[in-house]
Amino acid sequence: MALIIIGLAIISYPFWPAIGYALHKPRPTLPYQTKLSNLNANNPLNNLPRLPEIGNRPVPADNRLVIPSINVDMSILEGPNEQTLNRGGIWHIPNTSNPKQGSNTVLSGHRWQYLPPSSATLYLLDKVQVGEPVIVYWQGQEYDYRITGREVVDPNRIDILGPTAEPRLTIFTCTPLYSTKQRLVLYGSII
Repeated sequence: MALIIIGLAIISYPFWPAIGYALHKPRPTLPYQTKLSNLNANNPLNNLPRLPEIGNRPVPADNRLVIPSINVDMSILEGPNEQTLNRGGIWHIPNTSNPKQGSNTVLSGHRWQYLPPSSATLYLLDKVQVGEPVIVYWQGQEYDYRITGREVVDPNRIDILGPTAEPRLTIFTCTPLYSTKQRLVLYGSII
């Protein structure tokens, strides 16, 4: 009986973070000082079910991605290929734009690399809803985006990496969970 219980616990372990999220949704958190902290009628944070906790740390010196609704706070890493992700963070895809230049800033991260819940993975990216804010800190500047769309695509859909006329943020990771079969893609427009 003890071996069966241990076996079931081991088999179910990968699903514990999703179950925990369903039972107790984390409080959205903005760990740094942000322009979004001035709540008014047009503020995208008003769309969140609960107001976020706003930290008092200064704007980070390194490039970072913050997704308040799932408590992601990751370094944005530069590198020539996906092996860059092994350094722990989110990868800025080479030859795509950056927030300062406008066009399409494309970021990709692991969904299951470190034991979740972890602010260094995109494990809960599927929980991010259209309308929620995402913040990119790039070269000491804050760029605020609102999620405008999402889709699941095949890995050969390279058009998601292409330039755009308007500033856009594209974030993608593997899906379904524990598989590299497809990609979950979120799109954000600058606020």
